[in-house]
Amino acid sequence: MLITQLPWLFTLLASVAGLLAIDVPLGAIVRYTVYFVVCVVLPGVLLMRALWRSTGNWAEDAGLGAAVGIAYQLAGWVLFTWLGGQQALVVWPVVILLCFALVPRLRQHWRIAEPEPLPMAWSWALSICLSLLAFAITLGLMADHVPPPRGVSYYPDLLYHLSMVNELLRSIPPQLPQAAGEALEYHWFPNADMAGAVDITGLSPILVLYRLWMVPVTFAALLAGAALARQVSRVWWTGVLVGVSFVVPHLGFLVPAWPQVDPIGPVSLLSPSQTLATLVATAAACFVIGALRRGSGRGVWVLAVAVAVVGGGSKPTVLPILLGGVGLSALFLLLRDRRVPWRSVLIGTLLVAVAVGTLLTVTGSTSGSNVQFLAIAKHQPGYRGATGDGSMAGTGGLLLPSLTGDHLALAGAVVTLAALALAHAGLLAGLALSTVKAVRRDPVAWWLVGALAAAWLGLCWVDHPSASQYYFLRSGSPFAAAAAGWLIAAGVRGRSRRTILRVGLAGLATGAAIAVCADLVGQSPTGTRAAQIEVLARPLLTAAGLAVLVTAVWLPAKRLRPGLTGLGTAFAILVVIGLPIGTTAADAWSARDRPGSGRYESKFWRVYPDEVAAARWLADNSSPEDVVATNTFCRPAGAKPPGCDARGYIVSGVAGRRTLLEGWAYTQQALATHGVDGRKYTVQPSPWPDRVELVSRVLAAPTAHLVTRLRSEYGVRWIYADLRAGPASPKLGDFAVLRHQDSRVRIYDIAQP
Repeated sequence: MLITQLPWLFTLLASVAGLLAIDVPLGAIVRYTVYFVVCVVLPGVLLMRALWRSTGNWAEDAGLGAAVGIAYQLAGWVLFTWLGGQQALVVWPVVILLCFALVPRLRQHWRIAEPEPLPMAWSWALSICLSLLAFAITLGLMADHVPPPRGVSYYPDLLYHLSMVNELLRSIPPQLPQAAGEALEYHWFPNADMAGAVDITGLSPILVLYRLWMVPVTFAALLAGAALARQVSRVWWTGVLVGVSFVVPHLGFLVPAWPQVDPIGPVSLLSPSQTLATLVATAAACFVIGALRRGSGRGVWVLAVAVAVVGGGSKPTVLPILLGGVGLSALFLLLRDRRVPWRSVLIGTLLVAVAVGTLLTVTGSTSGSNVQFLAIAKHQPGYRGATGDGSMAGTGGLLLPSLTGDHLALAGAVVTLAALALAHAGLLAGLALSTVKAVRRDPVAWWLVGALAAAWLGLCWVDHPSASQYYFLRSGSPFAAAAAGWLIAAGVRGRSRRTILRVGLAGLATGAAIAVCADLVGQSPTGTRAAQIEVLARPLLTAAGLAVLVTAVWLPAKRLRPGLTGLGTAFAILVVIGLPIGTTAADAWSARDRPGSGRYESKFWRVYPDEVAAARWLADNSSPEDVVATNTFCRPAGAKPPGCDARGYIVSGVAGRRTLLEGWAYTQQALATHGVDGRKYTVQPSPWPDRVELVSRVLAAPTAHLVTRLRSEYGVRWIYADLRAGPASPKLGDFAVLRHQDSRVRIYDIAQP
């Protein structure tokens, strides 16, 4: 028994070691681990087994069960927060555990009814993937982003998410922390999940967001992806390929000078919504595919819908991808069987209802998006110089402007898009399921093709000003890995383990070598447009030439060694999987000697020590319900509206308090003005100019009437005045009590006398 658990103990030790290395207290690690296992995973596993079935092993059950457990906890969080009893939320998971312990009919679900233990090789392979992922996330990604108050520069999205976690500790429905009294329009379910964790564990929101939440959710997503891969392919080792797809994008963060701020894989510290979306989208896919099979029972339908709801509230990309899978598989069944596939119609209708419901209630950040074919090219390196297209992302007509430009513009667009396709070739390879005879008669294959097609359609048609259409691909990553694994499994079926291992290593090594060679000829494009196009094309031509060379070697090799016949598809998919391995290795090697601190540093996003210290004082000395008037709308410190970057979240984020007005850039109102006067949404004027004016007048020329307006009209209790953002009149002390002063920050109390 101990031997079978050893791989998972190894992963646990790696995770704890990584967190301890970045100064997370051991007590907090233990408390959060117990919470996640007992209050999230275990209730979810029990509910899944009762409503559907077990996968046959605890590891995959834990991955899928975590998604179910999060859905269950969110339901409890809504109820307890609405009733004002958040501190008693721990009762919610305890109730379900007691039910399964005391009710005889439910007690059986504590054990796996029909065990299907997987080989130790599977356990060790996934354990290694999880351990590498733990080190990359903790020692790399998390170490880059030091939490308040110890950091110097804070990535604005993390402070924005922190403000929402604090808000969701207070109320449901939530208010907008940056504009008290306004509704929060955002896909905030991941932040609500963190709020539930804070309610139960008593740990700080900063510690949960910056350090503790991501690792277990990522682990669950990887295990759910492994379960999906095995479910569709019926081969155990395909789950390992999913593990590789999670690990590779993160390994570069172990290099101190790694140039990326955020990985391009399926999970993200800077976007908790993407991390949770990956988990619930993958789990929902397992349940939806299960529901589409005859004899599945009603319980799996409940699981599919419940987890899909969480997906819709986590990321707007999840439900379109699920609907793409259901839609294409339904079309296949209709054409094959010549009758309406009512199961597909019903599950599709339910998913549409979930999509509409979440769009009307919790989904946000979609304002500012445009529809333009291939607009994603605008965000690719070298595109603007090669094409001369200076149009702003998120604006314009239905077609990418360079596609209708001169021959150089068209050539530049084609080369840029080809580079995009090569960089994400692994997410394209799964579409080959529709062409392989061994699997194309299976509706599940068409489900995966439909899901991937929906992801690519979202990428190609949505035009978001900050390239958020990329999240379609990131959300589809587990499906692509499962599809690729299935293609390889179909290609090597009936072959010996030795042959499979040789082909696997040869394919991965070949792909990695091609990527390294392509990287070696790459350089920053400069000069004329034609010269820049030539530079951008070199890696593509190198990769294409090497691919032709490999094909030229493979074809005669089949004649000399008949055993290679039929392995071409599997080998080709393995080459594609090897490409990002080579790219990551090449980038890490080139960055090895560059100067770098291993910490996120930015003069633009610097927050000064007195600003953070004052915000922490405010958090400790005010009520969670208090509203604060502040002038910290913009960054960098000293920038003033209008025209500044309105992503300042010191009070709403670090202090965790509602503000009369703070950074408005991510509000739906600001996003809707993107492109007005040729400016991006982040530097548009405030949608609430009256609030800007009132705060400015109170600080610059205070009167008793103005201070009374703050208190009576908006419920303001505190004034946080940052002298870097503008002067604060000494007369303010005549109408408010100076409670705290730290260098250039003043905090005033304007409580009713």
